[in-house]
Amino acid sequence: MSQEAASGDIQAWRQEITERIRKHVAESACRLNPDARIVEALIEGLVKRKARFGDFCCPCRVVTGNPQADRRAVCPCETHEAEIAETGKCHCGLFVGERKA
Repeated sequence: MSQEAASGDIQAWRQEITERIRKHVAESACRLNPDARIVEALIEGLVKRKARFGDFCCPCRVVTGNPQADRRAVCPCETHEAEIAETGKCHCGLFVGERKA
């Protein structure tokens, strides 16, 4: 990717993934990790993955270079709901389960 494309796209990608994450949280049973530092670090990782692989692949997933196979790793990844049900958070920690009363 050219330097011009990187500087012009990074902010737009950051906004795009942030909006996607907020929409997912609003429409699902999960919520965003309350630790803003973790969320910001993961958003930065997602933006780097967008620059490198062309999509917002989860930073904790292996990307194969096969677009069809890698769709499973696009945030929110295919396994995040099962991981939240099992451990209370997805593997990377971006999404967490509802608070227990």
